[in-house]
Amino acid sequence: MQIALNLTLPAWIPALIESHAGLFDSDEDKMRLAIELSRENVARQTGGPFGAAIFEENTNTLVSVGVNAVVAENLSIAHAETIATMLAQKKLGTFDLAQSPDHKYALYSSGQPCIMCYGVTWWSGITRLVCAARSEDIESLTDFKEGPLPDKWPQQLAHREGLPEIEVVQDVLREEACAILREYTASGLPVYNAGGSTAIDD
Repeated sequence: MQIALNLTLPAWIPALIESHAGLFDSDEDKMRLAIELSRENVARQTGGPFGAAIFEENTNTLVSVGVNAVVAENLSIAHAETIATMLAQKKLGTFDLAQSPDHKYALYSSGQPCIMCYGVTWWSGITRLVCAARSEDIESLTDFKEGPLPDKWPQQLAHREGLPEIEVVQDVLREEACAILREYTASGLPVYNAGGSTAIDD
């Protein structure tokens, strides 16, 4: 029985992070990293058109990144947001990123969370979620199926009874993220919805 799980991010990621070092003063700066991760993932054919990054809000320090690795890892949960969240929690040694009142963490994602990543965000301890493309962009520009989110989901995250609020900021560099979605569709790379995936060419 398998008792260990290893996820390997593409080897090009450290150099890309280094190229952005010290450039994280604004939401746009941070989102550019997430979008650049998605762009390189498509260009290098290492995964889907989604990137994410987690920052410590007070210091603008980059904590972790993720790219979509569903096909490469044969894991339906290997979305950019879930990978970035897992890496941040392992790095910081806590399952709850809201554990310390002195440190708050923000997730920057090139796309609005799907139904799974919404749940991951809810439980992660993230206190700020910044998104670029919306789910309607993702579904209209590609064949990915994002799943149903609750009505008024940003408000639900912002007003969680008994739990820390999660501020939601939408449409940061939205068009730049949409351009990557168009590139992915034009590339002919696989779309991998459960039960309805396109064939993957060898």
